[in-house]
Amino acid sequence: MVKVSIGVPVYNANEYLRECLDSILNQTFQDFEVLLVDDGSTDGSYNICYEYDQKSDKIRYYHQNHTGIDDTRNLILREADGDFITWIEATDSVEPDYLQNLVDIQAKSNADIVISGFKEYREREFIQSVNLKPYFEELEDNEYTNVDRYRALLLFLSHWTSFFYSWGKLVSMRTHLGVMYPKEFINKDMATTYKLYLHTNNIVVDGKELYNHRIIDERVTLGDRDILANYEDKQRVLDEMMMITEIMNFNVAAVRDLCSQVMNNEYNAAMGKLSESWKPKLDKLRSELAD
Repeated sequence: MVKVSIGVPVYNANEYLRECLDSILNQTFQDFEVLLVDDGSTDGSYNICYEYDQKSDKIRYYHQNHTGIDDTRNLILREADGDFITWIEATDSVEPDYLQNLVDIQAKSNADIVISGFKEYREREFIQSVNLKPYFEELEDNEYTNVDRYRALLLFLSHWTSFFYSWGKLVSMRTHLGVMYPKEFINKDMATTYKLYLHTNNIVVDGKELYNHRIIDERVTLGDRDILANYEDKQRVLDEMMMITEIMNFNVAAVRDLCSQVMNNEYNAAMGKLSESWKPKLDKLRSELAD
């Protein structure tokens, strides 16, 4: 048993993977394991994974045919031996005291989820530091502050990066119990992260930015059919959220209003991207999903 399991899903990340793994192995806090899963990469990432598996006994390496990020993350969740889990993208890196900071904050707060800020890069070009202090005034005088589950859900629905994605946080495995990444949804983090917030009211944020997140410019332009599929997927994710919060009797009306606002924004965004001939199809889909 270790304190922290680090999940690193890998798919075609050879340019940045060594930097990622070196930053993990060079942590000042060393009570961790790395679950490294190559999801059928075709760019030589497999060789790098194997190299680091041989280099460190902290790494447990798995290789699978390309089945997607959901299967990759779920394999990691099933195999993890830690009390806590943190996700690090294979194209990202962390500062040497990243884990130590998260573990220290958790020990002081007894939190189930610790959420931190990050530095953002576009490939290798620095863009910005995202520190949470300007948004949580309590952090001016404190190492951390509590966030109740409703506010966490609100920030998640507002698409705040630190609250939306899996990376950049420490989560207790008991909070993750039963929360797996679904095959049936396109937007995996959107369909998963909010469930963690609903599992606990013991959530804290800190004022550090020790995670380095890299935006990879893949220049992928969605076609009209994909835009519609993405819109429908997000609506179905939010339908599930509303169903769960209704079962829990948790801020039902407020959550429903928030979801409605989110989908109005998604509708306007989709309308701005669709070609003219596909816009009536979005209106039809929106009407069908509302029934």
